[in-house]
Amino acid sequence: MKIRFPPPLESRQLRPTVILVSHFCPYPAIHGNRSRLVSWLAWLRAQGFRVRYILQVLDLEEDSALRDLADAVDRLDVIRSPFQDPGLVLSVRRVAGGMVRRLLSKTRAEDAHIDRWCWPTTHEIVRRAIDEEHPVAVITEYALLSKCLEDVPASTLKIIDTTELFFRNADRFRVDGLDAPFICTPESEKMALGRADVIVAIQKNDAVALRELFPQRRVITVGHTYPRADWRSREPESGLVLYVGSSNPFNVHGLRHFLTHAWPQIWAAAPQTRLRIIGTCPRVEAAEDTRVTYIGRVSDERLVQEYRKARVVINPQVAGTGLKIKCVEALSAGCPLVVNGAGADGLEDHAGQAFLLATDWTEFAQHVLRLLTDDALAQQLQVQAAQLAEEMFSERATFAELALVLKHPRG
Repeated sequence: MKIRFPPPLESRQLRPTVILVSHFCPYPAIHGNRSRLVSWLAWLRAQGFRVRYILQVLDLEEDSALRDLADAVDRLDVIRSPFQDPGLVLSVRRVAGGMVRRLLSKTRAEDAHIDRWCWPTTHEIVRRAIDEEHPVAVITEYALLSKCLEDVPASTLKIIDTTELFFRNADRFRVDGLDAPFICTPESEKMALGRADVIVAIQKNDAVALRELFPQRRVITVGHTYPRADWRSREPESGLVLYVGSSNPFNVHGLRHFLTHAWPQIWAAAPQTRLRIIGTCPRVEAAEDTRVTYIGRVSDERLVQEYRKARVVINPQVAGTGLKIKCVEALSAGCPLVVNGAGADGLEDHAGQAFLLATDWTEFAQHVLRLLTDDALAQQLQVQAAQLAEEMFSERATFAELALVLKHPRG
């Protein structure tokens, strides 16, 4: 039923244990939620916690990713799909992909209860792990597997790291041209969130919504931390616009609309402008332009260089909730950034200071054009972005509330 990677003998020390239950492997860290979870794992171990990771495989980029995950934790349990024929030899990746498609097709129905995502085996493995480890906390990623928290004893802290709230402002997912998957009903998500002692929001607007819904629960905010760039090129490449994005439907939709509605205005006014697209975001039909270059996945080191030489960074996403990790990265790199309203969710207090916020595609194009030519404005945003990054996205700031929770669980 599962693959187990035992910890090395030297790691079996009397350290407080945290059990983390997730439906996805954070490696390779090419999506925002994966990158954020990698930083969580590194921080937990740096704080002296022993991390046991229970992975119910619903999302796996490549089979080799499991080895990277095993190296990042003290113990890894990988739970195979209960729908897999034990007589068949199939890759974990293939089974995971098929399982996601099956669940998503089912969750389009009105009775799409969130607990459909949690397998009975997962629930049982978590229960056994608690008996073996006596952890200080059990953390589930999103509320999708929160059914595992039902048997957690009162002495152990139950934490849900929401990452994204599907119930919050559902209209954000109803955008023309966007085919976003329906994950669960709002009612079942709210029920699931109520299982936690501590609910983790990824940004302040999510935290406000959670406190209104659960006034008796402890709600904390843990955003994302990204290494702050020590310097940016004093002379970024003239006319270079950068977009960094994964293949999720919100990114593809936003990029398509940017290329359709804003890009023609930009290159008409500044023909020398070039757009570089980094990441797994696929080519979109509106991008048949020699000035648009798809680079694909790059190393972390290469990404730092791309941020350093970009004149302007954009996030044209127009739908979705949560904290936009690509915005965190760009601001931490000190880049002049242009976003739509969805990209600024949770950061809107800093619009006009650390980044520029557009209300429509014409304004988006105008902001990009200003930053391509106005050195003083670009420099001002760069300074403010660096200050915001230190205030919100440093490791100290990001994990401050979580540190208090884990060190004083019942405080």
